[in-house]
Amino acid sequence: MMVYERIIALLEQSGFDYTIHSHQPICTIQEAREKVVHLTRNLLKTVVFKIKHDHWILAAVLGPDRIDYKKLAQAFEVKRTDLRSVSPEEVRADLGFQVGGVGPFPIREDVHVVFDEHLMGLDTVFCGMGINTRTVEMKFDHLVQVAQARIHPITRSTSVYISARMRS
Repeated sequence: MMVYERIIALLEQSGFDYTIHSHQPICTIQEAREKVVHLTRNLLKTVVFKIKHDHWILAAVLGPDRIDYKKLAQAFEVKRTDLRSVSPEEVRADLGFQVGGVGPFPIREDVHVVFDEHLMGLDTVFCGMGINTRTVEMKFDHLVQVAQARIHPITRSTSVYISARMRS
């Protein structure tokens, strides 16, 4: 089963409302801003990491934010040196996500999800769902439950959240 189909199954099993948006292929946040601007309000970026000799991490933050590796390591109670970033090719080959389609969904038992704590309080969010021509829209609280995720501070700075919330 493809990752997209696994994610659809997770969403269906949850019983929560969600909307799937079809669009042209999008590989970066910048492309999304240029091609599907209506899907970029509260657009989550999911970055893939691997804990050395252990599980995968899908770390979700708002699009422009940067992950703080030290904080991410703390969220999983591992040493910073045990965390490694993963190439897009490895993500595609090992997890099945297309570039631009990574979303915060635990598609296998060895995949764990973390959301940055500054996302709490958001209502509706948008995120990838396995392929780069689909984006799912759903309530953030519901997404956290579907992802069986932990919430932890994992970004380098909160200034983006402060300014984003002021604009909302």
